[in-house]
Amino acid sequence: MDYSPDKFGGTLTIKAPNAKLPQISEDASMEEKINYVLYSEINPGLAAHGGEVSLVEVLDGETAILQFGGGCQGCGMVDLTLKDGVEKTLLEQVEGLKKVQDVTDHSFRENAYYK
Repeated sequence: MDYSPDKFGGTLTIKAPNAKLPQISEDASMEEKINYVLYSEINPGLAAHGGEVSLVEVLDGETAILQFGGGCQGCGMVDLTLKDGVEKTLLEQVEGLKKVQDVTDHSFRENAYYK
């Protein structure tokens, strides 16, 4: 367990190396696969900056529509996070996914990690 102060108050990190993540089946829907990657791999990293990303919908079976929240909404680095982090990871791990699109209103910057 570790605590590090930041501009939001602080970040508490709890490591559980023996924790087991539930696995999803091969025949899971694309939505289930995307959500699995978001919540098991991507959001834990975004949480370090007080952020998160969620799936809004899947269009035409190949485009993930995402919405950022918390410290990611309005963040000046969200484009980099989307392209080099979220999109890259999802396209590598979710078969059939071809595109990722952000529909977040980034004009709201009150909680943004980088302004």
